[in-house]
Amino acid sequence: MNEAMPIWLAIGMVVVGVVLLVKGADWLVEHAALLAEGFGVPHMVVGLTIVAFGTSAPELAAGVGASLRGVGGLALGAVVGSNIANIGLILGVGGLLFPIVSGRAVKRKEIPLMLVVMGVGWIAMLGGQIGRLEGALLLAAVCLYTWDAYAASRQGKEIAKVKVPHEEEIKRELAMKHDSGWWVRHAVMVVAGIAGLTGGAELLVQSAVSIAERLGISEVVIGLTMVAFGTSLPELATAIRAAMKRHTDLLLGNVIGSNVFNTLCVLGVTAMVKPIPVSDSTVRGDAVVMMGIGILAWAMVCVRKHIGRVEGLMLLAGYAGYVGWVVMRTL
Repeated sequence: MNEAMPIWLAIGMVVVGVVLLVKGADWLVEHAALLAEGFGVPHMVVGLTIVAFGTSAPELAAGVGASLRGVGGLALGAVVGSNIANIGLILGVGGLLFPIVSGRAVKRKEIPLMLVVMGVGWIAMLGGQIGRLEGALLLAAVCLYTWDAYAASRQGKEIAKVKVPHEEEIKRELAMKHDSGWWVRHAVMVVAGIAGLTGGAELLVQSAVSIAERLGISEVVIGLTMVAFGTSLPELATAIRAAMKRHTDLLLGNVIGSNVFNTLCVLGVTAMVKPIPVSDSTVRGDAVVMMGIGILAWAMVCVRKHIGRVEGLMLLAGYAGYVGWVVMRTL
């Protein structure tokens, strides 16, 4: 990126990059799901693979792009910051709109499993970097997680539900008679989605690094704040729609699934591309906040039985306080 580029233009390019990431993930998930179901792949399998990947596609694209450019700290910041935003911001907004009530399995298995996964990610940071071996183990863990969810659904057990983007449109499309070239349209859109993810990641990473250099702060801070918030926008939009339609189980399921895939898949792939450096402030500060706000949300669900307006305000206040703390410690 040109060093003479004004800061306002760099910020604008971050916004464009985020939009490309979000739309690219949207197109990829929607049309890959249509292709899979059109060829007879069960809806359940589509939800546990394509859709689950789609929730973390922006973070994954940004993480790999950052790793390739030698700024793995930005990728780590984006994952940790996104996990915090998913719980503090998204559950907070959802709780304000409509009380979030979870099933027994979510309280006893899904949320604790999310906390264990985030804890494993935290442990992987303790050595000062997340290396390729840790990355491979994280990827193996996400495969086990996906298989467990698939096996549980086959046995009829209750699991956290995950919202399929554009589910109504997908059903309508499948109900219509396909012409001979129906798959070509969707294949083109899948390619367009991948291109959007790739281009958006490149713009986002370049612009974020430029902003960090100009402001004299680390790329980790940009990842924890600007990039994390931007890549969490799909989950925020889904949360608002789910809360307005009273589908709070979908809202909670998306947060759980996104945090699990962020930690295992995004960190795993990024570390496999290139080891991720970890700062002491991330280990002792940001990762602690990530675990703390996750435990707080779990306690709310278990003790208060729901996340309502009061709990939502508490989570939002916690998230706002965290962002303020991150900004203040860089001044």
